[in-house]
Amino acid sequence: MGRQCAGFTLLELLLVLAIIAIGSTAITLSLRDSSQTRLQMEAERLIAVLEASRAQARASNTALHWHADDKGFEVHTLPSSGKALHAMVWQYQGTQATPTDVLINAEPIQARTTITLRHGSGINLTIGTDGAAAYKVLP
Repeated sequence: MGRQCAGFTLLELLLVLAIIAIGSTAITLSLRDSSQTRLQMEAERLIAVLEASRAQARASNTALHWHADDKGFEVHTLPSSGKALHAMVWQYQGTQATPTDVLINAEPIQARTTITLRHGSGINLTIGTDGAAAYKVLP
C-alpha cells in the first residue's frame, strides 16, 4: 500500500526561494536614489563637455574658460569673444558647481582640478583630473 503525502518537495521550495531572491534583488537595484542618479548624469555630461573643451583648446592652441552658475555652465575662449563655445543648462534644477570657474589651457598637462557638484537635496559628487588623465568621478 502506498502512502500519499501532501506538501512540497525540497526542490520546489528552493525554486520558489530563488525566484523571490532574484525578484527582490531586481527591485532593490531599481530603487536607487534618484537624486544621486541625477547628479551622476550631470557629472557625466560635464565630464564630456570638459574633455571636449580640453581637446578643442589643444587643437586651436587657445585657452578656454569654463564658468558655472545656478542655471548651467558655459565655455568661452580667452580673451572672451562674447559667444560661448558650449552653453548648457543644468538638466536638474538645483544643481550647483564649486568652484564656478576653471581655466582650460592649451597645454597637454593641465593644472590639477576638482569640481564638486551639489544638488538641492544635499547630495555631493566630485569630478576631477590630476592634470594628465581625463576627468572622472572621484570617490
